[in-house]
Amino acid sequence: MIKKLFGVERNVFFMGLVSFFNDFSNEMIVSIFPAFFSSVLKSGAASLGFIEGLADGISNLTKIFSGRLSDKTQKRKVLALSGYILSVATRPFYLVSSVASHVLGIRVVDRIGKGIREAPRDALLSLSSDSEHIGHSFGFHRSMDSLGSILGPLTAFLILERFPGAFNTVFITAFFVGILALFSFVFIKEVQAVHARGEKLRLRLKPHTKEFKRFLGIIFLLSIANLPIALLLLRTQDLGLRISFIPLFYLFYSVSYTLLSPKAGRLADKVGDKPVILGGYLLMGLAYLFLIYDQTLVALAVGFIILGIGSATTDSVQRSFAARLTNPEERGNAYGLLNAAIGFGLLISGVVGGLLWQNFGATTALTFGLGLILIALIAFGLIGAKRANTQ
Repeated sequence: MIKKLFGVERNVFFMGLVSFFNDFSNEMIVSIFPAFFSSVLKSGAASLGFIEGLADGISNLTKIFSGRLSDKTQKRKVLALSGYILSVATRPFYLVSSVASHVLGIRVVDRIGKGIREAPRDALLSLSSDSEHIGHSFGFHRSMDSLGSILGPLTAFLILERFPGAFNTVFITAFFVGILALFSFVFIKEVQAVHARGEKLRLRLKPHTKEFKRFLGIIFLLSIANLPIALLLLRTQDLGLRISFIPLFYLFYSVSYTLLSPKAGRLADKVGDKPVILGGYLLMGLAYLFLIYDQTLVALAVGFIILGIGSATTDSVQRSFAARLTNPEERGNAYGLLNAAIGFGLLISGVVGGLLWQNFGATTALTFGLGLILIALIAFGLIGAKRANTQ
């Protein structure tokens, strides 16, 4: 049997393929949310931000449970597959959505599926890689993830450009692409970490290093600063663009993300995680400045491109950094905590960001995010990088 495919372990490759199809499906839908909310649901930034924030928060309550359960049962593949099945199953229900509350219910169930799968999936990824190549493995996975994110909004754009207002066609296409993600799971093998006998796994901070605990707090603040991409896409409507063109700006974001994700992982393996994470969030702040101060199509495109680069240099690397700060037997627990910190931060980001955007304007919401980035990065610069016993 071939051990590696395209320079990564077989498990890492096929988990990347799963994420490719799932994100192809999911991002088709997310990229049209601003247009769908404004033209069909007749809702604004506050509703969009609230729905995205609340769904992510509930998702991360589930991530805590799934991370603990994956460590206890060692059934990471089954848990991850269950989460993907639940998310894909929600997508046909957009066809009968006519008010924002319908979408809220669908997004909550979808994000619960995300919560079930992410901690065991990340643990499975890290356990399928040796410690020297964890960053590369996560970078490859994120690049496959975001490659799907390129095709998703591009497909949505082509559908809406050819058939204006055909949101149902987008939803149906997204569902069938999601089915392909489920079929890809047949090639993934379970990987187990050995636990000490008699050890009871509990979701708690005590087993982890002080550096990891501080890292969680900083990631929480940075996640609050990370405004939902669906909310940021509302900036396109300020320039009077046609509805069909909104997904293209998501495409700009996804292309830059995809091109940089593998390089960010390799760079983190060479120079360390901290400089890469610091640089990524500084780029996010720069993107916010473009969206605040220069309201032209070119500046908007540049802002989303820079935002994609920033996300590429943080998403995978902060997960590999967490792996380096934690022990293998607590890896699922650690990713449950990390995903919870990210998710609760995103909940606040969506709710507060949406309210600020609708009531005080985009500039106020973006300035709020920029200020938090600067505060959190000062704290992150002081954190140590003491590593736990990784395998």
